[in-house]
Amino acid sequence: MKVKRLGRLVLEPTRIPGEFLRRWPPASFETKLKWDALERPAYAYGTYHAARQARALGLNGMSVIELGVAGGRGLLALESHARTISAQLGIDIDVYGFDLVSGIPEPQDYRDLPYVWKPGYFEMDFDLLQSRLQTAKLIVGDVASTVPEFLGRPGLRPIGFVAFDLDYYSSTAAALALLSADASLLLPRVFCYFDDVVGDDSELHSEFTGELLAISEFNAQHHDRKLARIHGLMYKRMIPAEWHAKQFVLHSFSHPLYAKHIGRSDWQIPIA
Repeated sequence: MKVKRLGRLVLEPTRIPGEFLRRWPPASFETKLKWDALERPAYAYGTYHAARQARALGLNGMSVIELGVAGGRGLLALESHARTISAQLGIDIDVYGFDLVSGIPEPQDYRDLPYVWKPGYFEMDFDLLQSRLQTAKLIVGDVASTVPEFLGRPGLRPIGFVAFDLDYYSSTAAALALLSADASLLLPRVFCYFDDVVGDDSELHSEFTGELLAISEFNAQHHDRKLARIHGLMYKRMIPAEWHAKQFVLHSFSHPLYAKHIGRSDWQIPIA
C-alpha cells in the first residue's frame, strides 16, 4: 500500500473496510459498492441502480455515458462496472465516452470559470486510451454537435447514467441536450453525476456559473423534467464522501414508464 494512501487511512479510519474489500476477491460487487471499495464509486452507484431500474421496467439494455474523458480512468472504470453489472443483472449495457481530445477549449465568458480552468487542460492520448478500451466507444468532437448526432444513432439503448465532467458551463449546457431527448431514449429516472459542483477553496462553485448554472437553466426550461440531487444520499451510504453531493437524478415526469411501480410488492400493514 502506498504511503500516501496509508496516511489517509490513519486520518480517515472509516475507509479501512473499503481498502480491505478492494483486496479481497470473494467480496461481492454489491458489498464493495456499499463500502466505496470500487474505482469511481459514483459511477458504480449510478450504473448499478440505473440497471436495476431498467430490469425492473422489463427493458433488456441501457446506455451509460461519460462526458469529458481526458486520460480515460473514469471511462475505463465505467466500462469495468458495466461489464460486471451486466453479467450480474442480465442486462446489456453500452458504454460511451465523449471528448474533444485536444483538451479544454477557450472559455466563452465568465460563466465557464476561466479563473479555475485553462484551455488545453486534460488533453487525451487517443491512441493509448483506445488501445486499453474493450467495449466502450469514444465519440470525438464538440458536444454541441456530437450529442445531437449521437441521439440520432440507430439502435441506441435508453440512457440510464451520465457522468458530466466537462468543467465549463457552456459545454455542460450543450451536453444537457442528452436529457432533452425523446422519452424512448431515456430511462424515466436517469442517474447523473456532475463532477464540478464541489471543488477546492479556490473554485467557489455557485448556481450562477459552471455546471450548477447549466443545471438551473435546464430545470427552468423544462416543466416536466427536473434534475435534482438524491435527497439524503449520504445517510444511505456507509462512508461519507464528496461524491454524494454530486449525484443527481433526472426525473422525467411525463415519461410513459415514470409511474410504473417497481418498488417492493410485499409491504404489509402491521396488525395492531
